[in-house]
Amino acid sequence: IYNRGNNQQPIFLQERNYHFFIQKVAKAFSDQVDLLAFCLMPNHFHFLISTRDSFDQAKFAGNLRVLLSSYTRAIQKQEGFTGSLFQQNTKAKELTTNEYARACFHYIHQNPIRARLVNRMEDWPYHSFNNYWKNLPGICNTKLGRALVDLPDDEDQFYTDTVSSLDAGLETVIF
Repeated sequence: IYNRGNNQQPIFLQERNYHFFIQKVAKAFSDQVDLLAFCLMPNHFHFLISTRDSFDQAKFAGNLRVLLSSYTRAIQKQEGFTGSLFQQNTKAKELTTNEYARACFHYIHQNPIRARLVNRMEDWPYHSFNNYWKNLPGICNTKLGRALVDLPDDEDQFYTDTVSSLDAGLETVIF
């Protein structure tokens, strides 16, 4: 699942905006999906999710709309502007193979490096990389993520796999 700022505008203007958005995501996703990976960038976001048996697409889409509109209202109030913050349609792709899911997983975590915001993935505070690499707590279901995406439990191997996939040309495969 991904979306970006309308006209490439930033959607996270202050550090507290990232934290506020993460709280809203945890609430919006909690009853129907497991969040496996995420990355919040200054002007866009990516989520990798796994649906549960209780998944209702219409309800989830409604929760996502409420998440984005309530976040937009908060930013409008904070910054004193009106108008759309996000592009009209949030996009989603169904990942049909473990290989494709793993490629998307790594791509999501590599976003800050590809955008030259950091030199090392572990330095970006607004994604789930460190939840997997250092087993830090967060909003992702890392146990399920490791199983579904077939990730190594070993920290060093996980890091090596993620970094080595930087050169794999994933941008042509993903978005």
